[in-house]
Parts: sequence; C-alpha cells; structure tokens
Amino acid sequence: MQHLNYWQFPGFENIYLEDSYVLGCEAKKATVEIFIEAVITEKHPLYSQPLPGEVYCYRRMKIQFPRSQRYHLIPNPMNPIPNPDGSIDWGNIDEFFLADDGTYHLIGEWGEIAIASDAPKLILDSILVKNGDDLIQINKDKIRALEWKAEGAITLVYEDDFGNPRSAQIDRHQNAEAFAAALGYLGELHGGFVTDFTGVKELTFSK
Repeated sequence: MQHLNYWQFPGFENIYLEDSYVLGCEAKKATVEIFIEAVITEKHPLYSQPLPGEVYCYRRMKIQFPRSQRYHLIPNPMNPIPNPDGSIDWGNIDEFFLADDGTYHLIGEWGEIAIASDAPKLILDSILVKNGDDLIQINKDKIRALEWKAEGAITLVYEDDFGNPRSAQIDRHQNAEAFAAALGYLGELHGGFVTDFTGVKELTFSK
C-alpha cells in the first residue's frame, strides 16, 4: 500500500513522533485530537536546549484532524506508563501516514487509529512564557489558577514537572503569543468538551 509519511505533511516537518509520547485522545463533534508530548528538532521555531537529563526538546502539542467523517480505534491491551512527575503516557507513535484511500493511520504500542478527515494540523497545547532567552512550558493540566493582575496582564499559578508551585506573569505587550494562549485556555475552560470514544476498557483515550 502506497502512503505519504507524516514528515511530508505541512507543519510536521520538524517533529519526531517516534520518540514523542501519546497522552490521550478526544473526539469533539467533527474533530479528533490526539494529545502528545512532541519531540521537536532544532529547526522548529519553538526549539530550545533540552532540559537537564533529557535528550530532546519536548513541547506539549495536539494533532488535530478537522472535519472528521469517520474514525476507528483498535486499542492494544496495555497499562499506562507512569512518569516521574506523576503523569502517564501511552507510549510512542511508531507510524503516522496517509494511505492511498485518503485515510490517516496512526500506529503504536497503544493500538491503531484510522481517521478520514481534512489534512491534520499540529497545534501547540501548552503556554510558552519567555524568561530571558529561555522558554518556560506551562502544561494546561498543571494550571491551578488564572488571575487578572492588571489591565493587559495575566498571572498563572501552576505546578512544575516536580509538583512544585510556581507562578508566571504574562504581559500582553511583552509576550503577546503567551497572552493569547492564556486567553484561549480560559475559553476552553468555559467551553468544555464531549468525548465520543466509548466502549474501550483498556484505553479510553479521553483527556
């Protein structure tokens, strides 16, 4: 079967899924989203030096399949993999390609999913805050409070990877992208979501 590999998709050129981690999956109306801890390469605009003790630069992202007409999940029985920060993942994505019938396939230790949809998009699913020359990644599931401190400024209270409480102030003018991401996260909290994957005991794939 002929197919087009993921690194040939627009927007996927500078990531490495084989060492990225699957965190979960959602189906919301006509959109399927797969949440990943993505390995990004040095050519990616969000790249920074790996954290101490890590080989790669990771960014929390999601692979979004818009206008999904149908999808089919075949899970493999497996236990989630625990991480030092208390989170879990479902292993890597070993294959991701577009088949000649127009269906996207993702395969890993966790199982396989086939999706018929418009072209997938890779979207940042965390908030990156500038700290000098560095970028601090704040994962949305670690945010504990979001406060307006002044007009055009937001303070996030969150936990770092070791469970320590942290805070970061985001200024609309100095850090416009992070400010927009924080506003988007606030919209997600009010909007909610519906998960359509059902009947799977080993791997429910809900965020």
